[in-house]
Amino acid sequence: MYRKCYYSRRTIEKRARRLRRLEKNVSYSDISSNSEDENDHHVQDTQYSKSTTSNSPLTLDDDEACDYEAYHDDEHDNTKKANDIQDDFLDRSPPLYNNSKLSSMKSMKLLMDFLISDVHLDKRNILRLLKLIKFLLPEPNTLPTTWKSIMKLFGRTNLSSTTFLCSRCHQLCGKTTFNTKICRNETCLHSKRSLRTNEIVEIVNLDVRSQLKLIVNRNIKILTKNENYFPTCDISNGSFYQTTLSKSKLNTITLVLHTDGAPLVRTTKQSIWPLFASVVEIPPPLREYQNNIILLALWSSKSKPNVNVFLKKTVDEIKFLMAEGTSFFINGMEFNFVIRTQFFISDLPARSLFLQTTYFNGYYACHYCVTKGLWSGSIVVYPYHHNDLKLRSHAEVIAAAKEAEKNSTGKRITSVQGVKGLSCLLDIMAYPQQILLDYMHLVCLGHVQTLIKRWCQLIDKEEVMKMDNMLLKTRVPHNIHVVYNESISAVECWKAKHSRLFVLNIGLPI
Repeated sequence: MYRKCYYSRRTIEKRARRLRRLEKNVSYSDISSNSEDENDHHVQDTQYSKSTTSNSPLTLDDDEACDYEAYHDDEHDNTKKANDIQDDFLDRSPPLYNNSKLSSMKSMKLLMDFLISDVHLDKRNILRLLKLIKFLLPEPNTLPTTWKSIMKLFGRTNLSSTTFLCSRCHQLCGKTTFNTKICRNETCLHSKRSLRTNEIVEIVNLDVRSQLKLIVNRNIKILTKNENYFPTCDISNGSFYQTTLSKSKLNTITLVLHTDGAPLVRTTKQSIWPLFASVVEIPPPLREYQNNIILLALWSSKSKPNVNVFLKKTVDEIKFLMAEGTSFFINGMEFNFVIRTQFFISDLPARSLFLQTTYFNGYYACHYCVTKGLWSGSIVVYPYHHNDLKLRSHAEVIAAAKEAEKNSTGKRITSVQGVKGLSCLLDIMAYPQQILLDYMHLVCLGHVQTLIKRWCQLIDKEEVMKMDNMLLKTRVPHNIHVVYNESISAVECWKAKHSRLFVLNIGLPI
């Protein structure tokens, strides 16, 4: 009985290529295990060609055929090729060992090409194999066995540094023979034992200047042109940007810092807190592109970040760039840049963490004035007639932070006018002028939803159904991907894009 084949032509071709690849590997293993006699090689090549032509009507791909032919040219493996002349000229590394024909850089390049491109080994197994090869080589030899030494051999610098801390005392962790982490602080409760994953804080600091150079190199034409690509309502046309703009003729790079937390592993309550930066001088929408966003630092832990532990290195690097400036060589020309900061943007919980202030539901929660607030039932309210309209200043916030740190003892943290401590972000940001409220959480996901809930309580269900039908039938431009699948009465299920479109465009007609 004829059996019908339900596989597509594409699937059949993939299987045929996989079969040819397996046959090719079998032929290679036969060649390497048998004698080196040329006649034997010739016989095996003939058998290989017969088997491939008889089993499948398809021929070898061009890339596979080239690889197969190049494999048998054993006597020419160590010859100099034209594309290797430049690498050999730049290679100033010592020989791999005494009387070796290959340098350590050339040997490492051959090994890495094979281990990464062909075998696809991970970083851990590559280092283990390199240690084994180093043990088998004659001594002394210069084969690197750590990732840092490999990068140094090729003249590459690592753009990131990772630090592991104890989640309780925030002290550096040590390594054991089994590659586990231990707390070195003898006064900590986690000392003298291996730390679990949820007891470790991982901090990754990335090089700011190197990322700035890549972004500037990518957008140098836009940054050096005198044409204005910015919309009228953009940050670059605001009063704060214009008043703080450098009067010198040097190019300016202005950074906007923003952060937020997200759950990483729900079972262990592990979360990740990245700190990003965007460049104001790059016009939108290029500014929001992923390749134009700078990743400054990462915090991964079960506990929430301590800003002075998390951002100390990053803030110090930004302070140095702001004080000294920097220059980049692009296309043979030197460009000098002045680095400065514009804003720090986050939601209210993240703002309290990174600026060490009280939460939005506590006393002195307003970061513009020093109004204390009143306790009413189970919440703190801020009646207008009780407001203290005295505005905060940067110097007063610094003084309050120092006083709060002086009064705090151990686990007991006191606050002075809503400030719990001194944040390192205040070294590069002016409080409160450069601390912005998050529009998405405050307006789109906050006040707008509260107003819509109150409106829905004042109208009939029939009117709500009419509005739902109008929202479903609404036609929006092709660049706005918003569909109102949820009823307006279930506004808590809306995302920020739904609330923003409703308030700015379609709410008033409906």
